[in-house]
Amino acid sequence: MSNTFTKYTTALTLVAVLFVIWNILGILDSKNYTNNGYNSDNYTINKIIEGGAAEKAGLQVGDVIKSTGGISVTDTKALNKRQRAKIGETRTFVIDRNGEELSLDLTYTGMSDKNRNLNRIGDMIGLLFIFIGFFVHRKHKSSLSFSFALFAICFGFIFTNGPYISSSGMNIAVNVISSSIVLFSFTALAVFMLKYPPLSSFIGDEKKRKMIYIPLIIMIVIISVVQGSQMDRSETLNTVMRLLFAAYIIFFFLVSLITLIRKYRNADADFRTANGLNSMLIGALIGLLPILIYFSAGTISPDLYLPGYEYIFITFIAIPIFFSMALNQQSNNSPSE
Repeated sequence: MSNTFTKYTTALTLVAVLFVIWNILGILDSKNYTNNGYNSDNYTINKIIEGGAAEKAGLQVGDVIKSTGGISVTDTKALNKRQRAKIGETRTFVIDRNGEELSLDLTYTGMSDKNRNLNRIGDMIGLLFIFIGFFVHRKHKSSLSFSFALFAICFGFIFTNGPYISSSGMNIAVNVISSSIVLFSFTALAVFMLKYPPLSSFIGDEKKRKMIYIPLIIMIVIISVVQGSQMDRSETLNTVMRLLFAAYIIFFFLVSLITLIRKYRNADADFRTANGLNSMLIGALIGLLPILIYFSAGTISPDLYLPGYEYIFITFIAIPIFFSMALNQQSNNSPSE
């Protein structure tokens, strides 16, 4: 490998180690996680968890939350300065229910066994992405395996919660960095798909290759401005940011899936087998397609909760497993770089 490629690999290794440490610190802090017992979209409650804190407090689906603990839900600066809720802590929720303003006391509980177990599964999936990405590249040491590792390690970060940070300034910086990593992971997935044999002409053109990162740069600038200025969280701003994130993720998911399907369709049986395209397609259909369908439906209708929605993320586990199998097949049937 060239010195430049070695430096990139070293940097990637350092990132993987930092992500693992971040995940472990989050796991250690998980005992302090609280549960408010409801889901909401733009301050409007659209789901109440049976037997949870919200139900006990008297909150209902359709309630519009105006303030919590004396702080308006749109007051970003004040919310950033406030410490996170503790288990057993009670805060007054001011809500609008059909035009009537009500004050209800909600006492935060610890996480339910179900949510705790789902978090543990998420942590394990995140670590699986990171470790498989790292070791696959360590084994093959190719440009393609590096692209896979870059995607897998950054994608694994999505499943990590990290430790609580009390400093509002530090928390803002972490939020910007975390959001950037999450968005980059979807871009990295598309780049990996475009690079996977046969190499797409788009990725072979340097000018076009650079264009794929333009949406990422624009999104990072927007996130930095919104987070750094601590704009009030108006319903309009929330909606715009939600739609921007959704459009970005759906776009790169679609680019990845369509690219792979086209490569698979245009290849003959021998090429598919030799280059692991069968495994790639299985991994994508199991790991990406269900999430894409559910995420797209949720973007169109935020109140939609399909049966088993809490478990849909588990399908992601197919991605590192089948993609790494494909890379092993491809590497065994290709000349060394």
